[in-house]
Amino acid sequence: MNKWWMMLALTVISVLLIVACGTAAPAPTIPAQATQPPVATQSPATQPPQATQALPATAAPQATPVATSLTAYPPVPAGIPSGVLPPAQPLGDFVAFAWNNLGMHCYQTDYSQFLILPPYNVFWTQVIARRGGSGEGPSIVSGGLTANYSVPQVTKPAERNNFWQYAAAYGWNLQPGVGLTGKGTAGTMDAAGDHLIAEGVPVVDVNDSGTWDPYPFFVVDVQRSGQTVAQTVNVAPASTEMSCNFCHPGSTTPEVYAGVLQAHDQNQGTGLAQQAQGGKPVLCLTCHAAPAMGVTESKGSKFTLSGAMHTFHADKMTGSQLPPNTCQACHPGPQTRCLRDAMAKVGIQCTDCHGTMQEMGDPARMPWVNLPACQSCHGQNLGKATMLRIDNPNQKLTASGDALYRNSRAHGGGGIYCAACHGSPHAVYPTLTERDNQQSIRLQGHAGPIAECVVCHVQPPDEPFWHLGGGD
Repeated sequence: MNKWWMMLALTVISVLLIVACGTAAPAPTIPAQATQPPVATQSPATQPPQATQALPATAAPQATPVATSLTAYPPVPAGIPSGVLPPAQPLGDFVAFAWNNLGMHCYQTDYSQFLILPPYNVFWTQVIARRGGSGEGPSIVSGGLTANYSVPQVTKPAERNNFWQYAAAYGWNLQPGVGLTGKGTAGTMDAAGDHLIAEGVPVVDVNDSGTWDPYPFFVVDVQRSGQTVAQTVNVAPASTEMSCNFCHPGSTTPEVYAGVLQAHDQNQGTGLAQQAQGGKPVLCLTCHAAPAMGVTESKGSKFTLSGAMHTFHADKMTGSQLPPNTCQACHPGPQTRCLRDAMAKVGIQCTDCHGTMQEMGDPARMPWVNLPACQSCHGQNLGKATMLRIDNPNQKLTASGDALYRNSRAHGGGGIYCAACHGSPHAVYPTLTERDNQQSIRLQGHAGPIAECVVCHVQPPDEPFWHLGGGD
């Protein structure tokens, strides 16, 4: 049976998070001979720059194995980590909202055989001047401020993942711990018009203390003329809990991944396993379009990477070894529980919005571009959902990436990002995980979407709230 696709699918289908800290169970990792940690996350549908570092790359440190078996991930650490977050500050002239663009980024535990996704997290921040330019109503800040970000518990990702040991083999000249866009796990966000962004942050799911934690915090410090004017926090989700070994045999992750390549060779007549054994690991997007990595055209296959994996595995997702939510066999995961938001709380499952695996693999659907539209359930005015499951999801897709929830704006005359108030995709407030709710709690005193007008308005407005109108 074609175990290549099963492995691949069981290693890429993902996007979501959960949280915790403290003294947790040991982190999942591969046995000592498999020098590797976790890697790869879904990036936005824009081509990551060819990672170019001004300085020549130096040898990455040997990734430290973090104990546990090949298959078992420990429970997500519980609670808010002590001493990690800055104290909450009272609201001043500015307020900042920060979020992760996808709600979960997945990546692999090993890069010695192939690469689907590298460590690649994306942080967004939008800043509101609470008194506005005229000293009256609030306004979106589009310049004049600097935003610094950090992931306090993940400062040495190259010591927890072997991506940097193999980056050069894939054609990337990187310093250890530096991501594809030149970002580390601390730095300065880039101005992007009405928001700021840190794209390609190499967050891994094993923190500096060696604890598996797919929900570390990131902190954003907004400054004007060197003085902090606003701070906020949110989670930087990243998880390697994509269990290809549910179906693909092997005693270590490299063995499992090598078996995937062998199965691909048997089914497709390729020579990928020999290529990897010869020291050149396989970059899957060489043949398959992978919009998450900015590649929108397949050159060696009629399928996108997502389409191929979903279609091939659609009739194979059975068996007692799989979790009840079979999507979690590949998308993180029974422990990570990346689908953890307000919709999950009322019982909505992955397939209720995204459709079946066959529907996901429909060639007419471009991954990361054509996804179920929010209006499918919430109507054109984005009111309370009128249904909890989308029938025929491939007939109700966004026409372009601009229409995706993560890129959509409303309120404030149409300029506030939906995710600023409602949270990341798959982590829409209030979530089942404590950490996702911390930004809301710090800004308005309780979990849930940002619903208190005085978070942005110095004086409560007299007008009724409008999601889409210009009168708010």
